[in-house]
Amino acid sequence: MKKCFSLMLLLVFALACEDGLIITVPASSSYSVNMPSSTINSSPDNLFEGSREVDITTFFTEDSEQIESIKLDKLIYEVSDYTNTSGNFVLMDLTIQTRLNGNTTDILVISGLVVENTGEVIAFEDGNPASALSAAQVASLESIMDNLQPFELIIKADFTDDVDGDFTVKVAWDITASVSQDTGG
Repeated sequence: MKKCFSLMLLLVFALACEDGLIITVPASSSYSVNMPSSTINSSPDNLFEGSREVDITTFFTEDSEQIESIKLDKLIYEVSDYTNTSGNFVLMDLTIQTRLNGNTTDILVISGLVVENTGEVIAFEDGNPASALSAAQVASLESIMDNLQPFELIIKADFTDDVDGDFTVKVAWDITASVSQDTGG
């Protein structure tokens, strides 16, 4: 029992820093973009672009000045609410990007995705070697989140043909923030 307590006490001291104790705080969020068939089909090249603003600081109750870093644990995408009335298969190239301070960064690019209800597809999961995101893409997204400035999440799609109906593309992630807690000492 004493060894266990001593080990726990040592761990607490090891995590303590000049500003206090560092704790990890998990958060999840998702962003959906509706893709209206009328917009896609009226585009000469069947292109679509939609975006949402992301403010990482709203994910946590802690003051943003306490957030030391953000780690991406999981990123998923999902196509939902699509009704294929004609039975024709339409392919899309799906691109998920971020834009911060005028700089646009590709996070995920998928070519030849069949437009259908996919269910949640894991694009990245920490520790999963089969993830679609490269280490550089993960590092880029984490760096953008670490800025703690609102950024734009952009979803682009390029379709091989007209689509039968409206549908939604959702992007969701699980993240962990390292947060400095004042120990009062």
